[in-house]
Amino acid sequence: MSNIKLIEEKYADAVKGIKEEWFNEHNTNWYEYIIGLPIQVQFCYLIVVFHNQIFNGGFHQYFVNGYGQFAKETIEALKTIGASKKADLLEEALSIVNSDDDPDYTFRKKLLEKQIPQLFSTDVLFETLDNLDNIYYSDENEDIEQLLGSYLKSR
Repeated sequence: MSNIKLIEEKYADAVKGIKEEWFNEHNTNWYEYIIGLPIQVQFCYLIVVFHNQIFNGGFHQYFVNGYGQFAKETIEALKTIGASKKADLLEEALSIVNSDDDPDYTFRKKLLEKQIPQLFSTDVLFETLDNLDNIYYSDENEDIEQLLGSYLKSR
């Protein structure tokens, strides 16, 4: 099976149980659902969403759209498949967005409730995060499709 087919299959498994209303609620249903998935399916969801968000609007969009609640787990997933440079970029973005160094639960809550002023109201982080986007786009050494496909095939 090709990497693309395998990734598409695992991603489809991940999203089939997601409820649309979870994206508009300030509760933990979405997070708990993703974290409760089998690890291969979870990693596939986290990495595909992360990669697509970065390419469609960058790190700023990734956090604003609520996917940043999965940043810690996505960092681990990226490291596991061998995408350590991309994991480092996400780790840097997370430390910039979570500059108060809030515990995970508190950060997720503030993110979903749009209570991070530098991200949602003043937008002072846009340029800083945009610089990380440019580094991400220029990295040709870590092919997400190849790394994720190889990881999925090895399990």
